[in-house]
Amino acid sequence: MKEHNLIAPCGDYCGGCAQYNGLAVLMANHMRELSNLYGFEFRSQGTFDFGEFLKGLEWFIAHATCPSCRDGGGPEWCQAKGCCLEKGWAVCFKCGDFPCSKIEEVADPDTMDRYQSFCESGLDTWVAEQARKAEQGYEIHLRKVVRLR
Repeated sequence: MKEHNLIAPCGDYCGGCAQYNGLAVLMANHMRELSNLYGFEFRSQGTFDFGEFLKGLEWFIAHATCPSCRDGGGPEWCQAKGCCLEKGWAVCFKCGDFPCSKIEEVADPDTMDRYQSFCESGLDTWVAEQARKAEQGYEIHLRKVVRLR
């Protein structure tokens, strides 16, 4: 089941991550196009370096992607990822030591909410719910639905 492969060891669902699903690159592309279309270079004179802004957008377009923790993405320094993969867990939530200092270093504000939901519904139901939310545009790090029309 593909959805299971998108569970990051920390309990994030990669399908709902803007770096995994392409939303970050899409937004940077839209911003670059709009900036050029509306002449924001002229409007920004004297406030910031527009060329550096475009350079930053180009960086996002080229680098704001992640293949998922299970396919070599995620932060290399993440001890939770290494520990979870070493122990053979799909997600840290299954570990008897959860929560530990390894997960606390990467936990976001709703990690414990996801953990509670995981405990209440079980792995398969929980993963299906995460996939459903991602399909509706829920971005896990922003903790809201993001729509680009």
